[in-house]
Amino acid sequence: MPARTLTSRTVVAALMVLTLTATASACSSDRSDSSTPSKTTQSKNTQPTTAAATNAPCTGPKGVGSAVPAGFGPGDLVGAVDLTAANQSSEGFPTDARVWRILYVSSGVDEQHLQLVCGLAAAPKAGPKSFGGGTGRMLAWAHGTVGVQAGCLPASDPAGLFWGKMPGGIGAPAWSTLLRKTSGQPEDGALQYAMDQGWVVAATDYQPETYVLGSIAAANVLDANRATAQLLAQQFSDAPADYDFVTWGHSQGGHSAIWAGQLAESYLAGTKPSKPTAGLHLVGVAAEAPASNFVAQPTKQSGVTDGNGLTDWEMHQVIGVTELPIAIPKLQVQIGPALFSYIFGSWNKVSAGPQPTSGAKFPAFPVGSKLDESSLITPVGQKTVDQVLPNCLTGSDAKKIQAAVGKYRHAERNQMLIPAVWNLPNDYSTGAYFHGGTDRACAEATGAEGLATWCSWIRWNLPGPAGVNPYPKAPIVDAKPVPMLIAQGEADTVIHCVPAKGQAAAIPAPDDCMSRALFDSLSSKAYCPADGGALGHLELDLFHKHGAASPATHFSVPGQIGSKGTKGAELTFTGSPLQEFLATAFDGSAKPGCTARVMNP
Repeated sequence: MPARTLTSRTVVAALMVLTLTATASACSSDRSDSSTPSKTTQSKNTQPTTAAATNAPCTGPKGVGSAVPAGFGPGDLVGAVDLTAANQSSEGFPTDARVWRILYVSSGVDEQHLQLVCGLAAAPKAGPKSFGGGTGRMLAWAHGTVGVQAGCLPASDPAGLFWGKMPGGIGAPAWSTLLRKTSGQPEDGALQYAMDQGWVVAATDYQPETYVLGSIAAANVLDANRATAQLLAQQFSDAPADYDFVTWGHSQGGHSAIWAGQLAESYLAGTKPSKPTAGLHLVGVAAEAPASNFVAQPTKQSGVTDGNGLTDWEMHQVIGVTELPIAIPKLQVQIGPALFSYIFGSWNKVSAGPQPTSGAKFPAFPVGSKLDESSLITPVGQKTVDQVLPNCLTGSDAKKIQAAVGKYRHAERNQMLIPAVWNLPNDYSTGAYFHGGTDRACAEATGAEGLATWCSWIRWNLPGPAGVNPYPKAPIVDAKPVPMLIAQGEADTVIHCVPAKGQAAAIPAPDDCMSRALFDSLSSKAYCPADGGALGHLELDLFHKHGAASPATHFSVPGQIGSKGTKGAELTFTGSPLQEFLATAFDGSAKPGCTARVMNP
């Protein structure tokens, strides 16, 4: 769904699927605090595209933003509305299936800070199938960036962001260029495939006004699974008593899928719903262009150098909102400031609210750390944050965001972040690209206040072995890493993966590809350590750029990894690399070993 025009939903869907994780909720909780907003902001232009006029049960006085009902615990289902009858004629709605909008309980800044979260659940019309040992199969879908307000999130637009075409949804495999649009049919997409197989899909919205906060995103994904299992037990008398599940997501959702995998064993054991809930067993993680390596840490990662962390690659990056082969400033977005507004704005709000308790098992950030926005964000930057944060990356809001960040094309006149981080070169010329200075500034920042605190939050929320936090650094169950797939295009300028100039269709170096750096870390630390042999299955699947057939961009990779081929009858999820990975993850046949490959050399 890369966009063709700025107001096109598909164009914006490209923007929305961007990076990092979605925003955490300003919901009130059972641990009240006057600094926590009691309601989340609703973008004025956002309306559900489904037949239902409201977003029940997620909106209203008992919806997202209200108090958690007494006695409810993480993963408990609070309410559900069946969307099936009203959406049978919606393009892409799965056949012989039912879809519900769900409201459930999840953890906030820690496991005591309970919040109401919205999401979606899908199951075959006849109910989920039981496989070996009576166990069901569940996909835990984690969406990409669409904004951080409740009205921006997929449960408010399931037709576009759930059963819709990839990359925004998990329907028909699709990507497009001006030269040739590539789009399969909904009946050949991932969601329909799951329904045909008898699987279940759980899809969280995440808590509003949290963004790339790993433990919150993980809890939201895992608790959506629990709530979906409770719903299906209510709906089907023969629903499975246990489910194997795979976490799966793109971009921000890739970050969430990895974090959910890392926390699955400890979180599911360490928190409890109040209602009977089917057992959940993690069997795989699939991450497409996942947000990772926010800062480079050369002492922790081989082949990574300062200036090549995601923040520094992205800070002054411009992406086109059309697919014209020429750069036209009016048709471009300064993507770094747009995403930074979601990250730093939501983090600052979360920091100003309730803090994790000293004995918390799942704190969302370092206990006792408070962020000071002025230590990182300039007054000009703060104005941008205030303009961007309330807006979605869809519809007319996209133009507002583009306008708010457009000033940063003149990086010398308008500086969003403090000089050490903005890193303006002495020979700068208007519109020129340059790397940010976060890596170096964070390496030099000391103490427990100011910039050092921001840096500690950044490192805390890194997925994988580079994360500086008390959590597992890989998706491990019963002391073994579960099968994991990482996919990315080699023309991705959002989550950076672009081979060095002149390099052939080969695996880019860690400095040039976020997913390569993540793969190397996971391989050496967890999956294939030099002194331990192959302990689990880890694959890195990269797509080289080959014209319209393989754009290999941030927005084409979900369609490319989720499609058997590039045209005609090959545009099917069946036979795709992702489908084959899921099959081996569920049946336990994934072979141990660490493999990085270009899928289309």
